[in-house]
Amino acid sequence: MILFTEQEIQTKVKQIASQLNQTHHSFPPVYICVLNGAFMFFADLVKHIEPCYIDFIKAKSYENNNQYEVNILTDISSNISNKPVYLVDDIYDSGNTINHIIQHLLQYNPISITPITLFKRHTSFRPDLIYGFELQDESFLVGYGLNAFDDTKRNLPYIEGQIFDD
Repeated sequence: MILFTEQEIQTKVKQIASQLNQTHHSFPPVYICVLNGAFMFFADLVKHIEPCYIDFIKAKSYENNNQYEVNILTDISSNISNKPVYLVDDIYDSGNTINHIIQHLLQYNPISITPITLFKRHTSFRPDLIYGFELQDESFLVGYGLNAFDDTKRNLPYIEGQIFDD
């Protein structure tokens, strides 16, 4: 079942980019993509952003739909010291992954770190979070970078719901 169409997603991405472009910085900010889940959202988002630097970080916090300790698998390569940073991830659930990555990035002394996600669960709270869609009771999300249980379907241009098999 399709929950968010390609058009709905692209409209939301442009709205987020417009909001971000209203924030003026003395020099271009650094946008960091959390791999693998955010790659499609990130690519579409930065197409609409005024000049910026981009980088990537790879973290793992889920295995077989079970959340566990966050591990940084690949770190950033950019110098983010004294620069504003936007951390782009796919979804904000518990906040465990984003909070862990933010704590990790703080060691590099950025001016600020602002988290951005396409989706946010309604039970989650982080006042500085910029997000696109607030989820209510949607099932497990698949597509547009988010993987299915068998690690497929990241390439779908839309989001569908996948029901858990109990």
